Amino acid sequence: MTATDFDKLAKIYDAERVSPWNDLYERPNTIKLMGDVNGLTVLDAGCGGGKHSADLLAKGANMHGFDLCEKMLDFAKEMLADQMDFKVASLAEKLPYEDAQFDRVLCALALHYVEDWSTPLSEFHRVLKPGGKVVISTHHPFMDHELAGGEDYFAHTLIEDSWKKPDGTLYVRYWRRPLTQMIDEIKAVGLEIDLIKEPQPVPEAAEKFPEAYKKLTTQPRFIFFLLKKPN
Repeated sequence: MTATDFDKLAKIYDAERVSPWNDLYERPNTIKLMGDVNGLTVLDAGCGGGKHSADLLAKGANMHGFDLCEKMLDFAKEMLADQMDFKVASLAEKLPYEDAQFDRVLCALALHYVEDWSTPLSEFHRVLKPGGKVVISTHHPFMDHELAGGEDYFAHTLIEDSWKKPDGTLYVRYWRRPLTQMIDEIKAVGLEIDLIKEPQPVPEAAEKFPEAYKKLTTQPRFIFFLLKKPN
């Protein structure tokens, strides 16, 4: 996905609309994995419209965030004003931050847009303090297996998909990789895996979005990692 592709996503982004996939499933679980962030310096890598950052600010974190899409950053800046520092940057390139600057890094639903994880994971390792942690959420490899044709689970494949939104259909491209490849790429940069989670949505989703709740509780959608930079 290019900056232009993400600009198209920004056009139909609605910060007020509640999503069963994001607001009642992915975001609560990533924020929980972040643990106690009070007083910590945190990087929201691929921060988008800033909802995760808002949650972490409310928990006392000192927030920094970047995104490739300036239009998405506009939503975050409108919501959070001067409460945090924002930059325009790409996960596929060296990040504009100092070595060992952060206690935590959050990368929520962004890495599946990146073909090669070695650069972003290496950069997370670089900008983290020793003992610092990374929380990642991304597409579950099983979820995308059928979209990839269902023939080769172990393939690293570019997927072209369409997401039907209330304001129109968004065409997206992202990379599917098997779990073994994810683990190998994480270990290759020196990060340690503390946890791999396949969590459930919050109970509120059952009442508000029963169809989505059934899918989320019976089929893996996203996968979550808690990683650590060794001391």
